[in-house]
Amino acid sequence: MARSSDVTQVDGDLTITHLTKRFGDFTAVDDLDLNVPQGSFFALLGPSGCGKTTTLRMVAGLEEPTAGSIAIGDADITFSRPYQRPVNTVFQNYALFPHLDIYENVAFGLRRRKDGDVDRKVKEALELVELQHVMRRKPGQLSGGQQQRIALARAIVNRPAVLLLDEPLGALDLKLRRQMQLELKRIQTEVGITFIHVTHDQEEAMTMADTVAVMNAGVIEQMGSPIDLYESPNTAFVANFLGQSNLLPATVTGADGDDVLLSDADGAFRVPRARVAPGVDVGTGRRVLVGVRPEKIHAELLTVAGDAPSHGNFVEGTVASALFTGVSTQYEVATRGGDVIGVFVQNLRPGAVFDPGTAVRLSWDAGFAFILDGSEDPNAGALLDDEAAD
Repeated sequence: MARSSDVTQVDGDLTITHLTKRFGDFTAVDDLDLNVPQGSFFALLGPSGCGKTTTLRMVAGLEEPTAGSIAIGDADITFSRPYQRPVNTVFQNYALFPHLDIYENVAFGLRRRKDGDVDRKVKEALELVELQHVMRRKPGQLSGGQQQRIALARAIVNRPAVLLLDEPLGALDLKLRRQMQLELKRIQTEVGITFIHVTHDQEEAMTMADTVAVMNAGVIEQMGSPIDLYESPNTAFVANFLGQSNLLPATVTGADGDDVLLSDADGAFRVPRARVAPGVDVGTGRRVLVGVRPEKIHAELLTVAGDAPSHGNFVEGTVASALFTGVSTQYEVATRGGDVIGVFVQNLRPGAVFDPGTAVRLSWDAGFAFILDGSEDPNAGALLDDEAAD
């Protein structure tokens, strides 16, 4: 392992092993193992109190672990001082020096290190964030989005091995936040530095990250690509927190080839065995949760009750509410069996909206559904206050 004094020269994967942080009787991070490949864009996603910010602070050296280790490449940085680590952090509040112009804000760290190539590096960093034309302005003369990009330039100008982003877009309005998501991804791709983005915003995580780890109560519930997590959640918490899901209690009635057969009060369903979450028992008689995303469901006016559509599972019910959002209309449908199912229908034709009280049939392809453990709370992760930092 490298000595602490050598740490600023290292690079490599970020490896977290059995990392634990307790505050008295409360365990904020619980025996966490994690490997973040060098040069990747990684997101820690979760609600308030899940442990994501505490994890970031331990990597930054702002919190000392109760147990476990943190390494970058071959260098153990578990107990290194923050300034000895090849790590920089971009915060939500930017933390720019108001009395210095933009050039000097970006140059600050380089001057402290007595870098001999300050001018070139500052101008390259400002060019990267496309703000070289404001280098002689003060932070107060810039917009929130510009200030965030300057904070990013200052953080990457000395090329840390790992850049930590702590809810960096939280103070921006929706339109600017979406623009900055694309900018952050572009910048990370150009500089090749490992980015670790801590956020409660599912859209941010899915838009930018190569890999997303969903945290809950100090542990990682599931980790993978945004597509894998969204299409194949392993738990009710992940299914509900990463987007929206309908999770319907059902009973396994048997099998038909590669499909699991199920039933509930609304009728019979089938789901491919490949869509069963790891470790879930789908033996006959087992209680499970059948999940399907709202946008995967086809809604049509109910004309003849009981006729099974050719394209998959179906239920019948009545529109309880309809919310027009422009791109789509979001429905809640009360089924005859007593469930309430959310449905998102793209607005392809003017005026094609079902009014409350309309009888409809909802259907979905069997391959769009997934099966989770029936002992889980179907509302886990759905009703969380995820706006505050943990």
